Amino acid sequence: MSKRLFIHFPRPLRALAVLLACAGSAAHAATASGDPLTLSEALAIALLKNPSLQAYAFESRVAEARVLQAGIRPNPELAVGVENFLGTGALSGVKGLETTLQLSQIIDLGGSLTRRVETAESERALVGADYETKRIEVLAEVARRFTEAAADAERLAAARRAREIGEQTVATVRVRVEAAVVSPMELNKARTALALLQIEEEHAEHELAACRQSLAAALGYAEPMFGSISADLLKLPSVSEFAALAARLEKSPVLSRFAVEARWREAQVRLAQSLRRSGLRVSGGLRRVENTDDFGFVAGVSIPLPMRDQQQGAIREARERRAQLDVSAEALRLEMRATLFAVYQEMMHARTALMQLQREVIPSAEETLVLADQGYRAGRFSLLELLDAQKSLIELRAQVVANATAFHLHVIEIERLLGAPILPDAPRS
Repeated sequence: MSKRLFIHFPRPLRALAVLLACAGSAAHAATASGDPLTLSEALAIALLKNPSLQAYAFESRVAEARVLQAGIRPNPELAVGVENFLGTGALSGVKGLETTLQLSQIIDLGGSLTRRVETAESERALVGADYETKRIEVLAEVARRFTEAAADAERLAAARRAREIGEQTVATVRVRVEAAVVSPMELNKARTALALLQIEEEHAEHELAACRQSLAAALGYAEPMFGSISADLLKLPSVSEFAALAARLEKSPVLSRFAVEARWREAQVRLAQSLRRSGLRVSGGLRRVENTDDFGFVAGVSIPLPMRDQQQGAIREARERRAQLDVSAEALRLEMRATLFAVYQEMMHARTALMQLQREVIPSAEETLVLADQGYRAGRFSLLELLDAQKSLIELRAQVVANATAFHLHVIEIERLLGAPILPDAPRS
C-alpha cells in the first residue's frame, strides 16, 4: 500500500533513466490484473504513456532538426551568361557572342554559421529545460488526480458507513413503532433520512467513477485499467520549515530555466552581431568568345559596402530581450515565494485541523452518537436528537477526508513549485 502521497521528482537525466527502466514493470504490475494502483506506479506509467509528454517529445526532435539546419553551409551557385548577340554590325546575330560559365560561393566573414549553430544548440537546451518543466507539471497533475481518486474512494466508503448507520436507525425505529412506543411518523422520518444517505452514496459512486476516468486519461488510458487506489490519506509526511523550503526554491526547474534561456538570448545577440559583416561572394569561371573561338578565365569578388549597420535594430532587440529576462526572473521568483508561503500556510492549517478532528472532535461525536442511540432506545431522547447526532458525525468524518486531501494536495503543489520532494531525502512509496 502507498503510504505517502508526495511526489519524488528525479534529476533530469540519471535518475530519470533509472525511473524509466523500472516504469515498464510498474505499469505492467498495476494494469495486468487490475491490481491496486499506488502513486509510484501511477507516476511511472505517466512517464511512459502520458499523451502530453509523448507529444512534447517531438519538440526535442524539432530542436535537433534546427541544429542540423543551422549547420548547413550555403550551396555554390552556377551561372551561365551570354553577351554581345543580336546586335548590329559586328555584333549582329551571334558573331560577337561571348558565353560565360561562372561558379560563385559565399564566404562567411562574420562567423554567422558558427553563431547560428550556437543559437540552435542553445534553443535545444531550452527545449530540454521546457520538457523538464512539462514533466513536473504532468507528474504533479497525475498526483493530484490520484489524490482526488483516493479521496473519492474514502468519501464513498464514508457514504456507505453512513447509509449503514441510517439502516440501523430505521430498524431501531421500526422496533419501537411495532412496540407502539413511538408514532409511525418517526419511521417515515428515519426512512427519509436513509433515502438521503442513499442518494449521497450513489453520488459518491459517480464521483469516484469520474475521477478514476480522469486519472486514466492522465495515464494514457481510454478506460481505467487499474484496480482500487492504494493510498493512506491519513498518513501525513513530515514537512520542512518554510525557510528551508524557500531556500530550495531557487533550484526549481522553473527558475533554473531562466539560466538556460539567458544563454539562448546571449547567443542571439552574438548571432545578430555576426550578421553585421555580410558574406563575401567570390566567383570564377570560363568565357568563350564566339568570333575568335577563344577561351579565357574570369574571376570576381563581390563585397557589400557597410554604409549602414543593417543589424543595429536586431542587436538592440536581442539585448533588450536579454535584459528583460532578468526582470522577468525576479518577478517570477517573488511570485513563487509568495505562492509557496500561501500554500504552506494552508497546508499547515489542514494538518492542524485534521489532528484536532482526529484527537478530539471525532471521538466526542462518536460518543455522542452512541449516547443518543442508547437514549433513543430508552425513550430519553427524541428521533430528531438521534438523527442530528448522526448527521453531525457524518459531516465531521467528511471534514477529516477533506482536510487530509487538502494537506496532500498542498504538498503536491509545493513539490511542483520546488520540482523536488518536500523532504530532500524522502523515499518514494
